[in-house]
Amino acid sequence: MNLSSVSKSSSIKLWELRWPEVMELDPDSTLIVLPTGSIEQHGYHLPLETDICCSSEFSYRLAEQMRALPDRGTVLVAPPVWWGTSPHHMSYPGTISISMATMSALLTDICGALIRHGLYRILMVNGHGGNSGVMQATALRVSEELGVSVPYTGYWQFPKVREALRRVGESEPGGMGHACEMETSIVLNFRPDEVKLGLAVPDMPRNLTSYSHIDFRSPGTVMLPWDFGRDSKTGAMGDPTLASVEKGQAIMQAVDEELLQLAQELLALPKELIYPNIDESRFTITRRIENFSGKGPSL
Repeated sequence: MNLSSVSKSSSIKLWELRWPEVMELDPDSTLIVLPTGSIEQHGYHLPLETDICCSSEFSYRLAEQMRALPDRGTVLVAPPVWWGTSPHHMSYPGTISISMATMSALLTDICGALIRHGLYRILMVNGHGGNSGVMQATALRVSEELGVSVPYTGYWQFPKVREALRRVGESEPGGMGHACEMETSIVLNFRPDEVKLGLAVPDMPRNLTSYSHIDFRSPGTVMLPWDFGRDSKTGAMGDPTLASVEKGQAIMQAVDEELLQLAQELLALPKELIYPNIDESRFTITRRIENFSGKGPSL
């Protein structure tokens, strides 16, 4: 095979590449973004795919932004992990929940496969609050078991995003909880045909304690598990009737800016800080390069 005949793919999606294209990637300047989310109920008006839609679309937007900055490195999006830990939504039809053990094992195996091929720069971008605990634990697990530091974030957790939420939000405290003013505003941009805004109704959460309130603008300091069959009448928490396309665009801009900054900082980190005991002889990609000889069909 003549490797010089392998053209650089224009796709930002890892699964659309052929393996020789993956082999040609420079591991030191390539960041793989792994979107996570859930398939779960989102009230009367939003689709089940809301969480994975948001994390995936933000990841695609990040990859496109980085494509415009070729000297800063490459961002590719791994196949999104649609399934999440959603036992608190199982009272509503359509929700598909996997256990925390399954979720952690799945993410660890995905990271392990990428690392085996030399792709050790990985960022997990989460779109479902219920995944937060298991993803933080899995990041620590990957570090301990695989020796690689893989960061995780939820797209709503950045300072600029919280500032944007406070700036555009009109709902009372608790109005940005689930299938709410925030998520509805974002999905009005990403999946406008799937939003049934006429069915949206306010469904404000009751605070079980003064420390455990739910609101993306200012989350509670105590995590007390929710049960949406108990704590919500419609499956939503908040006031989606105040959502708008314009609010969604302001939130999206803040997410884009923060993810772009994070990606550039991660790509600038020295290899030894991410993978301190790197053993490149284990990489499948290295062995395949060494095994190429002669010329084969043009790719």
